[in-house]
Amino acid sequence: MNALKLLREAGFSELAYQFAAYISRQQQNEEPIVTLTAGLLSETVSEGHVCLNLNDFQSLNPVIQSAIPEATLWLDHLQNSEIIGAPGEFKPLVLTTDGLLYLYRYWQSEQQVAIAIQQRLKDGETLPAAENLSTFMADWQNHLPDTDWQKVAVLSALRRQLCVISGGPGTGKTTVVLKILQCLQLNDDKPRVALAAPTGKAAARLQQAISQHTGEQYVAKTLHRLLGISARFDQGRYSAERPLPVDVLIVDEASMIDINLMATTLKVLPLHARLILLGDSDQLASVESGAVLANLCADTPDFSADFRSWVKQISEIELPVSRDDNLLQDSLVKLKHSYRFAAGGLVGQLAQAVNRGDAGQVTDLLVNQSLSALSVPSTENIQTQLLNGYQRFIETIEKRADAVSCIQAFEAYRMLCAVKNRPQSVYSVNQLMSQLLAKRGWRTAQPYYPGRPVMITQNHYRQNLFNGDIGLVLPNADGELQACFLFGEELRWLPLSRLPAHETVFAMTVHKSQGSEFDHVSLLLPQEDSAVLSRELVYTALTRARQTVNILSTQPVLQQAVLRRHQRESGLAQLLANIRQTIS
Repeated sequence: MNALKLLREAGFSELAYQFAAYISRQQQNEEPIVTLTAGLLSETVSEGHVCLNLNDFQSLNPVIQSAIPEATLWLDHLQNSEIIGAPGEFKPLVLTTDGLLYLYRYWQSEQQVAIAIQQRLKDGETLPAAENLSTFMADWQNHLPDTDWQKVAVLSALRRQLCVISGGPGTGKTTVVLKILQCLQLNDDKPRVALAAPTGKAAARLQQAISQHTGEQYVAKTLHRLLGISARFDQGRYSAERPLPVDVLIVDEASMIDINLMATTLKVLPLHARLILLGDSDQLASVESGAVLANLCADTPDFSADFRSWVKQISEIELPVSRDDNLLQDSLVKLKHSYRFAAGGLVGQLAQAVNRGDAGQVTDLLVNQSLSALSVPSTENIQTQLLNGYQRFIETIEKRADAVSCIQAFEAYRMLCAVKNRPQSVYSVNQLMSQLLAKRGWRTAQPYYPGRPVMITQNHYRQNLFNGDIGLVLPNADGELQACFLFGEELRWLPLSRLPAHETVFAMTVHKSQGSEFDHVSLLLPQEDSAVLSRELVYTALTRARQTVNILSTQPVLQQAVLRRHQRESGLAQLLANIRQTIS
């Protein structure tokens, strides 16, 4: 068997091929099955999994399936290889007794995350005085008919060293952060607080929200910038011996944190420091490997008798009696009330149906509108959606309105795509929109033209622009074309020669849209079903919309996407379960 030739025939990536070739060279007596498995592992990790589950034989590429022996023999080959070690051995690959195969770094990161979480499953050392906290809670009026989970989330964050807060769009995660910060200021000894997010765009939005409501000049940074991670320092500037100088670390959009970044963060966080993670565990996971937030939120929140009594004393909230003894007891809170989506609104109903995996209900809700919100992804329908969605933006540009009006008009609508290339993709939609605008006289054949929307694709700290930031090319007061960005109420102009790496953005991927909100959204799915289509992708796209959503898809493709859960292979959930059994 020629393992490398098989990888080529199966259509594996160049990275997987080259990694398999490297592993082949490291073996004194080359074992083709080990080489083939190494390529399979590399491809699996590039798809977002932390490890390769050798027990999941049916999901393998058919070409690879035909070359792999039955499970027992496959495991024997791997266990006898000199480059594959057992857990704890320093070998390029690590194979667990459960049949999970890792690259060493990913196995190490997963272990570090599990251990660090275990160390933080306890109450913190300091709290605002109980009487001050009680007064604060009494003054915070939410007027909800049921349990006020925002208050419970704040109290958990103030009491526990680790607090995980999950909630969909509009459930008030930013409000929770604001209230936590206000409560921390009740302490005579003010803690050192750091705000962070995985992306520059998410960090900027967090900082903007905090500054607008508190007047305090908190600085939110990307996790990479906070930790000092760069091409030169891939593990950052801090360590366990030289920890991050903070007492409280609040991380927003935590669903986008991959396993390696989470391990680095936990490794450098002082043991006394609180870690507060916020995000939506139902959203798409990180682009890189792992789904840490989803693993942490897998259980139903439950609360100890001691915590329930304390919450009742501080806030008069009666928490439900626990039925389970979860690992993250008292440390996991899920926000349930949406302040954005009306209970009977289409977007809210769709999001709930998608999360339930109720594909039939999803299509029924879309079709049974006075104007159907589901149409096939034909060029004609895509064109109609684009022209309707961007009508106000087009008129604003053609009237030569002011920059703020132009940007606000553009940000009211977006077409989101599942894929970046191929038909029904970001590339094809951007090409189509450019052609439509050219027919109206826009000079879209030029590199820059008035009204061209651009999205930054690389962080540029000197310009204070980050991956995902969106602006427009517009004439400035002197009539010179420049890139214009709106951050809160701040309008920032930038010469085109100083614009960082960017691309046109009439359409964007669902992944890139995370953390964004638009009044109106169109979701474009490919004509053919694909493994990239999942329940999480559809949910993430739907919940970018404040008011209306339209989906361009055939019913079978959409229904298959809603039925498919994008489960990432990882051993973290089992590690956490093992910790729970050890503790109990």
